[in-house]
Amino acid sequence: MSQCAGYNPNTLENILLHSKCCKARLLHYFATDDTSDSSNNNNVDDGDSSNSNSGTDDTQFSSWCGWHNDHGSLTGLVPAMYHDENGNIVQCPDEDAGLYIKSRNGDLVGPVKLPENSLAFQVGETMQVHTGGWLHATPHAVRGCKKGGISRSTFAVFMEPEYHSSMDLPAGRSVSDTQCEEAEKSLPKTVRTLRSRWKLGMNFGEFSEATFAAFH
Repeated sequence: MSQCAGYNPNTLENILLHSKCCKARLLHYFATDDTSDSSNNNNVDDGDSSNSNSGTDDTQFSSWCGWHNDHGSLTGLVPAMYHDENGNIVQCPDEDAGLYIKSRNGDLVGPVKLPENSLAFQVGETMQVHTGGWLHATPHAVRGCKKGGISRSTFAVFMEPEYHSSMDLPAGRSVSDTQCEEAEKSLPKTVRTLRSRWKLGMNFGEFSEATFAAFH
């Protein structure tokens, strides 16, 4: 983070070492039947005209999990496992199924194939604030398997500050630096803009509550 002169180099390290709010979840994506397709018609435009995509139908990539950003600092992921109806581990029969991400300019990347015994990390919105926009949260979704009877499991560790921790910007960075309107145009339609939920002076708990309210 040498490019961000005002960033405290110990910010993320202190969160990972000392926060008691980090949590791990085993994530399971249930199998669909053979008549299901890989689109998700439940995803709708949030009405934010600044939040348009760059010509891609985002809903077709989010049947197992819709497009979203993690609101914490950093998320660790292990490679996914796929299971048949009897619980046996199998190779996914659909090469288009799995994790998809979007770059900050709206390019679609995926499905993301993690090597065996590897770890992947996704940047969350809190880290985007703490770096004043030098790092951006990773929009991601999970596309379902077209073949029925196949489920998916993975393990994620969500690393985030404690409730009353500061959400201040680095010195010399502004709100517009943190998420510019041009970057917002590349967000998937169902991802609420950061500035619609985070305000200067908020702590992490307040930001979390605003995020939960926006999506639930």
